[in-house]
Amino acid sequence: MLPRISVSIPAADMAKLEAAIGTLKSVLTPYLYPLTPDERQDVVKMGDRSVAFLTKVEEYGQATPGFVPSFVSFPDLQEDIKATADLGALLRPLQQLVTDLESTMMQTGGEAYLDALSIYRNIQSAAKANAPGAQAAYEDLKVRFAKQPKPADKKAGA
Repeated sequence: MLPRISVSIPAADMAKLEAAIGTLKSVLTPYLYPLTPDERQDVVKMGDRSVAFLTKVEEYGQATPGFVPSFVSFPDLQEDIKATADLGALLRPLQQLVTDLESTMMQTGGEAYLDALSIYRNIQSAAKANAPGAQAAYEDLKVRFAKQPKPADKKAGA
């Protein structure tokens, strides 16, 4: 287990962070094009090598306009290439921040859950010993560990 950490974000900092996130969202929203999960599946995916490829194609298209087919709008292509670069410059540090937030949340959540399990087991023992109030607390908490009913066998009904 990783060492325990202590994270307590002061309310004033939380307010600043929420405001900053709100600012990011409001400034970026006019430039974003949200896709549904199905639409995301249909979009051609690009990696780092594809970005370099775009840059080279743009250079060749600019140097030799005859390489650009008549059905391709070269100015639109250039705009898309710039947007891809600009969005990537914003996305990379945000992805690292999200990864760090997730890691910290995993650590603090894991610590809290282990401590909560210890308290739960203590309540469970207290309920078995008929300690006052323990049975009600145990009944309330044990639903977290109740087994889910198995879905009906589809073949049985067919």
